[in-house]
Amino acid sequence: MKKLAFIFFFLPSFVCAELISIDLICGGEEVTNCDRDNICDTQHKMERIKIDGNTLVHKTLGNHFLKVDEKEASFIEYDENGEIGFSFNVSRINGAIKIIRGWGKPYSFTGKCEVGRSPVFEK
Repeated sequence: MKKLAFIFFFLPSFVCAELISIDLICGGEEVTNCDRDNICDTQHKMERIKIDGNTLVHKTLGNHFLKVDEKEASFIEYDENGEIGFSFNVSRINGAIKIIRGWGKPYSFTGKCEVGRSPVFEK
């Protein structure tokens, strides 16, 4: 009886569970190397981002669990001063993306993402 209950309890999970994995190609502006006078290096850049289930997978940004709802996938982490340490936000409706990393070396990326290989650049 215990085995039968175990099978009925977990069978719907295996049948209905679906992990979504998506590769995003994002084009936009990258802002780095800001000095004390707020003069920064700005350049046009492409980012390749993978979202696997509810996890952001990125070579330099690392792996982060995202809060995913019908409008966006996002993550925010604060440093000990209460300032943004790392923030990731991508719209599931129009593909707008914003990444902010504030730990020591400030970095921000703002742009637009598309699924697959053909990036969209909007100025």
